[in-house]
Amino acid sequence: MDFSASIVADLAVIMIIAAVLVYIFHFLKQPTIIGYLAAGIIIGPYTPPFSFIEQPEVFSATADMGVILMLFGIGLNFPLSKLKEVGKVSLGVALIEVAFMLAISFAVSQWLGWPLMDSLFLGTALASSSTTIIAKVLGDMGKMKETSTTIMLGVLVIEDLVVVGLLAVIISTVTGGSLSIASISIVVGKIVIFIFGSLILGLLIIPRALNRMAKVGNTEVLLLIVLGLAFGLSIVAKLLGFSMAIGAFLMGVIIASVKPIDKIIDLITPIKEMFAAVFFVSVGALIDITQFRVFLLPALLVTVLMIAGKMLGCGIGTRILGYDNSVSIKVGLGMSQIGEFAFIVMKAGQDADLISSYLFPTVGVAAAITTFLTPYLIKFSYKFDWNKLKIPVIARK
Repeated sequence: MDFSASIVADLAVIMIIAAVLVYIFHFLKQPTIIGYLAAGIIIGPYTPPFSFIEQPEVFSATADMGVILMLFGIGLNFPLSKLKEVGKVSLGVALIEVAFMLAISFAVSQWLGWPLMDSLFLGTALASSSTTIIAKVLGDMGKMKETSTTIMLGVLVIEDLVVVGLLAVIISTVTGGSLSIASISIVVGKIVIFIFGSLILGLLIIPRALNRMAKVGNTEVLLLIVLGLAFGLSIVAKLLGFSMAIGAFLMGVIIASVKPIDKIIDLITPIKEMFAAVFFVSVGALIDITQFRVFLLPALLVTVLMIAGKMLGCGIGTRILGYDNSVSIKVGLGMSQIGEFAFIVMKAGQDADLISSYLFPTVGVAAAITTFLTPYLIKFSYKFDWNKLKIPVIARK
């Protein structure tokens, strides 16, 4: 079978097996994301004798498309005016949580006798949660309009930017032998210019153009334009060293204020769902179940560290900044999974020969565990009236 035909065959296998598993989990009233992950494990390269996929690289490109479209879709539901409402609290929670994760990772690593570089890279990896997984679970539950969801999305964007900066600082410090103010200034400058430049230019030009285009009534042209804009800003973000997801999210926020936003969401949704399915199956395919026995104990420790750290850092941070117990606990439990950025951080540490050989697979196994736990933690956060708990508030909104 030639290359093109094998890709089509692989996509057919992915869709069919994913559909069967998702239907089973839906019938069992379990989160559908677990069905996607289970499908990925079954057809992935680490689960013989299955391994149905002939071209594993098909996962990479289609998964990237899934991330871009999912984050673009999230941005479409969060215009800038809505994000402004929780902008300060998201920034505050993110900074509190990142500092907390770095501190607790350092303390645990020192207790285990791990090297300093391992603790720094572990803290940086655990500082970022998974936007795609959180969005999928909350979207399936119909909770995308919740205040806690808006706070989490703001925190997630800031987390990714902070992690990019931390990683650049660590690498430049080690390779250069000293902490360079110039390198830090460059990273911060790139972040500020990218975010504010994208929003200012985008809001000045794009809404007017799309509003005019909508009057023509050609939905095909409208779809092609918004997809082109989403992918274009994603590539700009990638070229600047950021996550493509950040660019897609920002473009969604820019387009969210246009008049035909409902039509755009309707056009994007079927495409987004298809590629999102491939993304979550690809996450499952990356789970090497053969490593669980070797790295299970340290991975369980990292899992507890992640859940407890996020619950304390994000939950208490949200409470300190004036929100009630219910919102705070939803944010804390909702953020308790290891994000995709963790693999980028671990890969950078491995490529630079700065981390121990056991750290990457340990974080990988912990990421798999937290991914499976996330739907249940989020559902648990909505199960009780947490405001009955008498936890004092320190600040008011």
